[in-house]
Amino acid sequence: MTNPLLDVQVSSKKKEKQITKGLTGFFKKTSKNKLLMGVVVVPTLLSAIYFGVFASNVYVSESSFVIRSPRTQGSLSGLGALLQGAGFSRSQDDTFTVQEFMRSRDALSKLNGNLKLKEHFSSSSIDFINRFNALGFGGQAEDLYRYFQDKFSIEMDSSSSITILKSKAFSPEMAQNINESFLREAETLINQLNDRARNDLVEFSEKDVKESAANVKKIADQLNGFRIKNGVFDLQQQTKVQLQLVSKLQDELIAIKTQKAQVMAVTPKNPQIPSLNAREASVRKEIAIELGAIAGVGNTSFSNKAAEFERLSLESKMAEQQYAASLASMESAKNEIQRKQLYLERVAQPNLPDMAREPQRILNIFTTFVLGLIIYGILRLLISSVKEHQD
Repeated sequence: MTNPLLDVQVSSKKKEKQITKGLTGFFKKTSKNKLLMGVVVVPTLLSAIYFGVFASNVYVSESSFVIRSPRTQGSLSGLGALLQGAGFSRSQDDTFTVQEFMRSRDALSKLNGNLKLKEHFSSSSIDFINRFNALGFGGQAEDLYRYFQDKFSIEMDSSSSITILKSKAFSPEMAQNINESFLREAETLINQLNDRARNDLVEFSEKDVKESAANVKKIADQLNGFRIKNGVFDLQQQTKVQLQLVSKLQDELIAIKTQKAQVMAVTPKNPQIPSLNAREASVRKEIAIELGAIAGVGNTSFSNKAAEFERLSLESKMAEQQYAASLASMESAKNEIQRKQLYLERVAQPNLPDMAREPQRILNIFTTFVLGLIIYGILRLLISSVKEHQD
C-alpha cells in the first residue's frame, strides 16, 4: 500500500524544484536581455535617433595647390615634370612652411576676423554635439583653436608635391569661404617670404654699389683737382712730349757744336763764333729747364708730381674695379632672388559643395550596432568566466 502522505511530500518537493528552476532561468534570461539592451539596443537606438534626426549636415570644400620656384637641376616626374617644362620646379620645404602656417593660431585669427568663424560654429542651428561652446562656459580663442583643428585637413602627395586642402563647415558657402581664405593667406605669406628675401639680398648689394659709386666720384674729384692745380692731365703723355722736346734740343745742340767746330777750324776768328756760342748756351739752358721740369728737385717737376698722380690714378682704377664688382654682385643677387622666387599655384579652386558629405548616417548607425555586439560578446565571456570560477 502506498502512503498518501508520503506521495504528497514527494510531489510538493518536485514542484518546488520546478519553480526554483523556472525562476532561475527567468532571471538569467532577464539579465541577458538587460545586458543586450544596455550595450547593443539602446546605443544603436540613440545613434539612429541622433544621426537620423538631430546630426547637422557638414559640407566639405576641397582645393589643391603646389608651391613652385624657377627651375633648378634635378629629375622630376608627374606634375613636377610638367611644372619644370614650364620653367619651374617644386619647392617642398616651403610647402611645409605654408602647411604649418595654415595650422597656426595666426591663420585662425585672420580667418576668424574675416569670416566670423566663432559665430558660425556657435549657431543654434548646429546640433548640440557639433556646436562650438555648446555648454556656454568656454569660448576663448584657445578653445576655438582646438575646436577648429577638426574642421580642416592638409595632405601633401610626396611624389607630385601637390597639397590637398579640405575645409568643413555647416553651410556650403562657409566651407568654400574658409578654403578660399586659407589660400589667400598662404599667398600673402609667400609674397612676404619673397619680399624678405629680396630685401635681404638686394639691400646689401645696393648699399655696396652706392658706396662704391661715391668712392669713385670722390677719387675722381681728387684726381681732377690735382690735374687742375698742377697742370697735369696725362703724366705719361706730357712727359713723353717733354722728352721729345729735350731730344730735339739736344739734336740742335749737336748741330750748333758741329757748326762751331767747323768754323773754328777754318777761321778761328770768324765773327760767327760768338753768335754760335750764344746759341749753344741758350740751347743748353733750355735743355736744363726741360730736364728740370721732368726730373728736377722742385715741386713743379714731373718726377715729384708723379708719385701723387700715380697714387690717385691707382686709387681711381681700384675704385672703378670695386664699383664694377659691386654691380656684378648686385646683378648676381637679382638672379639669386629670381631663382628663389616662390609661387603658390592653384591646381584646383575651392569648390562649392552641393551636398553634405558628413555625417555618414547609415555607416555610423551600423558601426554603433557592430561595436555594441562586440562589447556585448566580450562582456558575456567575462560574466561566464566569473560564474565558472564561483562554481
